[in-house]
Amino acid sequence: MIRISIFSALMFLSTFGFSQSLDDINDMMGKLQYKEARTGIDKYLSNPKKVNDADAYYYKGRIYNSLSHDSTVPQPEQLILKNDAFDAFKKNQELDSKDVYLSLETHTSYLDLYYGLYDLGARSYNSNNYENAISSFKKAIEVETFIIDKKYEFPQTNLNRLDTALVLNIAACAIQIKNVPLAIEYYTKITNANASGPDFKEVYQYLVDHYSKNGDEANFNAILQKAKRIYPNEEYWVDAELKAVSKKGDKASLFSKYEELIQQDPSSFVMPYNYAVEIYNSLYGKEASNQGDIVMSQKLTEIIKKAIANEDKADITATMLMSNHLYNMSADLFNSANMIKSTKPEDVKKKNDMKAVANKSMDECITYSELALKYYEAIPSKTPIQKANYKIVLGYMADIYGLKKNPVKAAEYEKKSAAADKL
Repeated sequence: MIRISIFSALMFLSTFGFSQSLDDINDMMGKLQYKEARTGIDKYLSNPKKVNDADAYYYKGRIYNSLSHDSTVPQPEQLILKNDAFDAFKKNQELDSKDVYLSLETHTSYLDLYYGLYDLGARSYNSNNYENAISSFKKAIEVETFIIDKKYEFPQTNLNRLDTALVLNIAACAIQIKNVPLAIEYYTKITNANASGPDFKEVYQYLVDHYSKNGDEANFNAILQKAKRIYPNEEYWVDAELKAVSKKGDKASLFSKYEELIQQDPSSFVMPYNYAVEIYNSLYGKEASNQGDIVMSQKLTEIIKKAIANEDKADITATMLMSNHLYNMSADLFNSANMIKSTKPEDVKKKNDMKAVANKSMDECITYSELALKYYEAIPSKTPIQKANYKIVLGYMADIYGLKKNPVKAAEYEKKSAAADKL
């Protein structure tokens, strides 16, 4: 559980002398008897003759705010007390055009309410009382906005019209109670302000993911473009963009998007590799849509070469993919060629052309397979996946040399493959 920092900002303000009729309540305040003082001020204001007593409302605000700091008072009640204190202070100013008491204290009661509401929201969050936390944080924003609108200034703090910490806290609470609309509302306040920096990256990610999942293309594109501008080197945006295109099921559009992204970042390994995997699956996967497509097969060779060019020297993921591809490509071409039984000149030519491409693919497969074998043979203790890949490549080499009528080489790799079973 992430715990939100708590402001400890209780400000004990000096009491002032009130009119004689409030002396008893003032005395209770001096003795920190806030519960008794609350009863007294409520009774005092219940008198119709005192309903417009400005001093009494200031006093009520002080009493209620002080009582709201009592740790024995339940959190929801603390929030009610702070809300009532805020209303009481505003009522005091409404009734007293000279704003005597709040001016004398330089309006610090409002600042104490802001800090107290922030503190209450944090404590409510940390005790899993998310609804109370949301209400407290929202009220803190309301008080803060009031202070800024009134142009009250305090040397000990700078308040902002967009209090990003409070906004993030409200969104965090909303996520905890699965109130997605509220989380979106408050996260959007952050992105509308074009907030940047490490603290806000996850906000953009959340919104990008939300609009993508919900098929909201207009908002998805808008927030994605903004996120890419503010965090240009974040791979998350690229993945999100590709997933959005992929969801539409249009392979041509997906491949076109990969081409665009590779052009934008020619030094990337991930982009051409992932593109290659997409093409590979379309050629050889369970639901292959481009099976037997020579043009697409040649395109795949080209894309994997781009991935290999940017591949880490300690990794041969793309090299292994190339071996798999070239072996499958040559096998498919040979099978297709052997199925041509016609002796018509054009069919004979087609058959020979296919075998020529297949032979070229086998030669290239040998080159990349040798690189893979060199890599695996240098590993003294192989993982199960590495052992499996090593066996696969040895099988390719044995098959290819068998087709090339080179029994010595074929036997050599078959022997290695048998020995690999004992590793």
